[in-house]
Order: sequence, then C-alpha cells, then structure tokens
Amino acid sequence: MMIFPECVRKLRMMTVLIITLTILVAPVSFAADPYVDLDKTATKTGSDTATITLTATGVGTSTTSGADIVFSIDSSGSMSTSDPTDLRMTASKNFVDKMDPTKDQAGVVNWASSVQSSQALTNDFSQVKTVIDQGYASGGTNYDVGIGEAINLLDAGKKTSNTQSIIFLSDGDPSTYTPPGTAGSKVDEAATKGYKIYTVGLGSGIDATILQAIATATGGKYYFAADASALDPIFNEIYQQISSAAGTNVVVTDILQSYIHLISEPTIAPTTKTVNADGTTNLTWNVGTLLVGQTWTTSFNVRSSKLGLLPTNVYPGSGVTYTDVRQVTRTVEFPEVEVQFGEVAEASTSTSVSGKTVPMQETGSPVGLLVVGILAAFGGVIFPKIQK
Repeated sequence: MMIFPECVRKLRMMTVLIITLTILVAPVSFAADPYVDLDKTATKTGSDTATITLTATGVGTSTTSGADIVFSIDSSGSMSTSDPTDLRMTASKNFVDKMDPTKDQAGVVNWASSVQSSQALTNDFSQVKTVIDQGYASGGTNYDVGIGEAINLLDAGKKTSNTQSIIFLSDGDPSTYTPPGTAGSKVDEAATKGYKIYTVGLGSGIDATILQAIATATGGKYYFAADASALDPIFNEIYQQISSAAGTNVVVTDILQSYIHLISEPTIAPTTKTVNADGTTNLTWNVGTLLVGQTWTTSFNVRSSKLGLLPTNVYPGSGVTYTDVRQVTRTVEFPEVEVQFGEVAEASTSTSVSGKTVPMQETGSPVGLLVVGILAAFGGVIFPKIQK
C-alpha cells in the first residue's frame, strides 16, 4: 500500500502534537514532598438550591528527609521564678524523644548573659538530653548570644538534605538584642541562611513584639506560654510544624457567582465575607497550617436566582494558596463546579484537584478526552477516504 506524501507530512505533525500534549500534562512535583489536596462538590438539594462542600487535605508522608533542630534555651536568673521545676527542659526532651535518629539531628545551647553549655548537632539523643539538663537559672538575657550560638551549631553540623530550625525560648526582655534590619543582626543572618526560628515567650515578662518579629523574619512562628505548664503542648505543636506540615499559610477562597446566594452560613465561619460591586461574593478562610493527614472542610447551602446548568463559583479566583515545604507559594484553582438549577433532575458535580499538579490538571481539564478528540479530528484528515 502506498502512503501519499501529504499523509506522511500530516502523520509527522500529529506525532509532534501528541508529544507536546504529553509534556504539557505530565505532573511536575517532587514525589516525596507533601502537598495540599483539594475537593469541591456542589450537590443539588432542590429545584434552585444546592449544598457546596469545600475540603482541603494534607497529603504525604514527611516534609523532608530529616530535620536539624537546635534548642536555644534561656537559663537566665528569672527562670528560677518563671520555671522553678525546669519544665522547659522537660518539653525539650519530650520533643527529642519524637525525633528520628536515622535522619534527624539535634543540638542545644543553654544561654543567659553568655553561653552556659552547648551541644553540637548529633543523632545521639541521649547526649542531647544530658546537655539540655545542664541549664541553670543565673545571669541576664542576651538574645544575640542565644541566637548566634544556635546559628554556629547549624553552620557546623547541618545536613544539606535536612531543614534547619531553631527553637528559641525566653522569659524576659533582652538585655542585648540586635533587631532585623540592623547591622550585625543575628536574626537577619538566620533568615539569609534559611534557618527558621520558632520563638516561645514564657510568662508576663516577655516582649511579644520582639519574639514575633524574630519568627516572622525567619519564616518561623511565635508562641506564648502563660506559664511553664503550657510549654509541652507548644513544643509538640512545633514538632508537628517541622515534621509533618503539608502546607503553611493555607488560605481557601470561594467566589460565588452573582446569582448564587447564601441561605445558610458555612459550618466554619469564613475569616472574611465580602460582596463585590459586580454582585459576586468572596468567602475566605485563613486555615493556617495543614498537617499531613489532616483534613479541613466546610459546607454551606446556596440558592440560585437563575435557572440552567450553571457554575456556582467564579473561575479563576476560587481555590487555595499555601506555602509548601520548599517555601514556594502555590496557588491551586477550583474548576467551575456546575449544578443544573431548574426542573431537570441532574444530581451534582464533584471535582477534585491537587496542589502538586500542573496548571492544566489543576483546572480539571479532561486531558484524556482532549487527546482522543484531537486524534479523531486528525484521523479524517490523515487517512482520506479511498476513491473507487
């Protein structure tokens, strides 16, 4: 059978097109990284009503291959009053007990006016706990010493495959502290090197503004403990942040079309609810941190003032933004989820999208049907009907 030159040319064109499509729809992600998975459903409940359900789930196993963590523990003289039974040490040791010696490392600096004792990064966690217990209440409160020595320990022993974090605990205003944006700032140095600082303020003597600024500048988080009994739950939350957060700064947004009206408040109250000039409504939830295996969900009832097969949300604009484990800000759009409003008994639509997919998949495009359609269209051109 002879293949005409024109057919050969079109076959080559189709081959290039198929290869291009394959590249476009191939997932781009790091297989080991956690991510935020989204699901949105719109279920018809009456002729002109529906229930909308939004779900965000942390997916994955662990954030990285491991973590390098330095406990920077204030042992100034005021700790004899703020923490007379050394619960700060107990909380730190309980944290260490959760760590994995096959991939994690821990270090310690007990500080006051100067460094009291320190331990280089190691996976010998018994030794780490021994040094944690060496802190004693004496001296002043030198933040630069506590942060600077923690940076030194990370510089000397960090694993490039691990994340690096400092847990900085204090109960008082610093006698010595160089704030971010000032020459010689240890906080700026930590931020430049990618070392997150999780700050914990203990008792009424702390300056929350300073500790919040340290955490913000380095991408960490500030926690307040009214008394030492609150330290262990706080340290456990920090452990969850470091070890298994699928996404931080998670914000879910659903923009309702102008003809879609709320007839019940969402089961989780939105952080903001704004009616725009064009009649659309913005619902926004500041979810915060979503851990691996954790699910956030809310639902609400709506009524449509128009009939027909209609999208319930505005696209683009509805979806989620979050910071992934590599500190990259990701935005994933909800597709247009449609409901047949009116007398036609169409049930519902449900669409699930993933925070680790490429844009074409994030919008729920029917990739398989697209390829089949293109092949079918080219089929009639490439293989013309043979004339008798």
